[in-house]
Amino acid sequence: MVSLTPAALLGARLAELEAVVAESEPVAGAASRGFARRLRGAATEDAPALIEQALADAAYGGIPDVAFAGFLLGADGGTPEPASLDAFMRAVERIRGRPRAGRDPLAGDDIALLGIAEGLARLAVEGRVVADAVAWLITIADGPASGPDWTRRARALAADRLDGRGRLRADVDTGDVDVFALDLCLRRAWPAQFHGTGHPSRPAQQGLLARLLIEPAPGAGELERGAVWLTAANALVQAAVLELVPDFDRVVDLLEHTQGALKRWVWDEKAARQGTVPAHWLIDSEAHVQAFLWAMLYPAFGDQLRDEQYLPGFGMKQPRYDFGIIALKLIIEVKVLRTAGDFKKVEEEIAGDTGLYFSDPARFDKMVVYIYDDCDTHQPERYDSLCTAILQRDARVRAVVIVRRPGMLPDRNQRKPA
Repeated sequence: MVSLTPAALLGARLAELEAVVAESEPVAGAASRGFARRLRGAATEDAPALIEQALADAAYGGIPDVAFAGFLLGADGGTPEPASLDAFMRAVERIRGRPRAGRDPLAGDDIALLGIAEGLARLAVEGRVVADAVAWLITIADGPASGPDWTRRARALAADRLDGRGRLRADVDTGDVDVFALDLCLRRAWPAQFHGTGHPSRPAQQGLLARLLIEPAPGAGELERGAVWLTAANALVQAAVLELVPDFDRVVDLLEHTQGALKRWVWDEKAARQGTVPAHWLIDSEAHVQAFLWAMLYPAFGDQLRDEQYLPGFGMKQPRYDFGIIALKLIIEVKVLRTAGDFKKVEEEIAGDTGLYFSDPARFDKMVVYIYDDCDTHQPERYDSLCTAILQRDARVRAVVIVRRPGMLPDRNQRKPA
């Protein structure tokens, strides 16, 4: 008897959804297959051949094949073949030239609308004249919809992909699992279009994951819903894992965002209460920077975070790193710039540190350098050259983050002792 643990439930549901997608793809329409590929981030090495075949089939299959080609054109990170761009435009013009009965299916297929919008957006990026076709497609997308209610977000995205009017700012129904899951998938695949929209709360996302695990799943033949459920479930699980065990990229992201965290740094002009002195959170030393970083990093890493631990030494040298994250085998080294001459000094210090810190690669094998710029005259034009010099010294130094001191702190020679 299999224990019904959360892990077993999750594994079983993901396997079920993978099977639904695998069984549905061979019998699904071309637009649905293109949509599923785009959501799941399928490899694009075979895209040119698939686009060519789809556009050849479009003479017979019509709208679904053109949408399939559009999804692949939009996802292809390379330079599309000019012949493919020309063929896509001709296929769109053929659809536009059909009698109304031949165009009506597009008004009821939100997924196909999105696929064709993707192709037109790519043509525009490549410098093709598509204004008439874009206006035509937007008119359809903004017109009456006769397809499933749950795909309406894809319809709004199709139009916004072409004119950026902000249709996606409207909140989605987080109570409908299909609608909410689709919104989450579209956000991941087309993040730029959702830049100005509010993001669903974490409790809402957690509720969605629970429903994706326990509600009846899409069945064989429902490729669009199956791909949406699978992609959304994987995305939510990945987000949860990153919160529990952040990876290297997340560490760098946290460190880079410390600049914004300094926005509300405390430096009061007046005391908050009578009889007290104004609160001044002075950052004046490397130890102060380390204290700030500890407050930023500990909530994410807990007991995986170590501070100022000694490493195995050589002779009289006893190296000590600033922070270590055990699970990532990562050292975070803190440096402070106080004068223009410190740029070269920091570079040389890091070069010396790396030779000592990585003596035991089983413990630590990479480093991030965090530099706090406390110079009275900031020289941001020197940041790039400093970062490049440090990174070129040792491949194990994987990133360099430089932040400026909060603007409300006084210059170094204006700081008075307590």
